Amino acid sequence: MKLQDQIIEELGTQMQSEIDKEILWGMLTGMGWTRVNLDRFKDNKQAVDIINWLENHCNGPFERKGKDFIFENSVDAVNFIMRWQ
Repeated sequence: MKLQDQIIEELGTQMQSEIDKEILWGMLTGMGWTRVNLDRFKDNKQAVDIINWLENHCNGPFERKGKDFIFENSVDAVNFIMRWQ
């Protein structure tokens, strides 16, 4: 496979993944989940700190993709916003 074809295939896969996430997360927010998008991470350490915080403080299910988060438990979402935004 040519490099150009590999790049096109990879971009297509990334695009499909983003579309799938938006559809799923749209359904979840329709069911009452709370979506939070951070503007940016200060640095890589903050990103790691956030992951650790999520694992140690969330009582309900949550998902993360980059700076985009979604929480089933609204209290988890509020606590996350108060801590990280």
